[in-house]
Amino acid sequence: MHTVELADTFTSRGNKFWNHPEAVEGLRNGKPRPVVSHIMLTDTCQHSCAFCSVQTRVGNTLAPNTIRGYLDQLCRLGLKAVILSGGGNPILYKSEEWDFNSAVDYIHDQGLEIGVITNGMPLVDYDGRLSWKTAKPETLDKCTWIRISMSGLDHKEGLVYVPDIDPDKTTLGFSYVAHDIYEVPEEPNHGKVSTLDDLGKWKPQSVRTFEQRRALLTSQLTHIVQRYGPRYVRLLPNCLEPEKIDKRCKQLQEMADMIDPSVVFVQHKPPAAPPNCWLGYMHPVLNSDGFCYPCDSCVLNKAAGHKFAEPWRMCRWDEISELYSNPARSLIKDPKKICPQCVFTKSNLLLQSVVDGAPIPPPFETEHVNFI
Repeated sequence: MHTVELADTFTSRGNKFWNHPEAVEGLRNGKPRPVVSHIMLTDTCQHSCAFCSVQTRVGNTLAPNTIRGYLDQLCRLGLKAVILSGGGNPILYKSEEWDFNSAVDYIHDQGLEIGVITNGMPLVDYDGRLSWKTAKPETLDKCTWIRISMSGLDHKEGLVYVPDIDPDKTTLGFSYVAHDIYEVPEEPNHGKVSTLDDLGKWKPQSVRTFEQRRALLTSQLTHIVQRYGPRYVRLLPNCLEPEKIDKRCKQLQEMADMIDPSVVFVQHKPPAAPPNCWLGYMHPVLNSDGFCYPCDSCVLNKAAGHKFAEPWRMCRWDEISELYSNPARSLIKDPKKICPQCVFTKSNLLLQSVVDGAPIPPPFETEHVNFI
């Protein structure tokens, strides 16, 4: 399988829209339907990553009733899959009634496919338990795929925690973001940043560039590929450092070629404001604050302040069915003004072409077709 095929199979590039003609046709006719939804269970996280686009966290956690009510509305509209992500680390989700296992059990019982994006790292003060140890083997078996963000390589652990996953039931993948690390103890959210703009008036206590860590990272990623045999490893440049993206993509491709290009690929979605925003109808995002957003890249816009912010809200969770009952319209009133960092412009342009009357292409032959 070539690198382009890996990206088309295991990431959201818009090619899978055509496997859902009923949803695409509905968007054209003003009656859109959801295919998959991100659900950010909690913004609890045990790491403070320099590149994180959701640095501002206040301890939000979704109540089970919110998840049940939200899914009840979308399932009636044809929802097929859910991605549990962050925000924070979904493995650490815990409410008075549910934990991560309970959430997966409920979603699976609704007949929905499940994807999980997590750094998988332990939080020792989370009732004294490690995160993967809270996840039961039967819970992991219910997941279509699990993608582990390898942020642990940049922290004191210097490693990645990986659970025992049955490859016949669950696809295992990894991702890594190439970034610089400026240690700034005074920074109120994370104590580190990845850009000079975020550095502001502070003077970094130390600087660890990607170039300085590149040889070690190549060795660590090679070990992970050889030990765990993942279906894919995705390497990305830090989108918060746009001036370095071209250089980083070349460096990452060199790493991918050295490690195993049949498994490791480089992905970059150039940020640009779309003329209209349609993706949220096909792929709404429920954040841990209880509000719905059109995508998870809205946090990348500088005005968002590293968080899911009010200007990008579509509706509250209990109003999602009302959103679909009204005629389809651009979910962001003026994307060119408030969404310059959108990384789903290609997807929105594909949907725009359908709205404008272009014929719907034939289905795309690949895996995980419900994760558009």
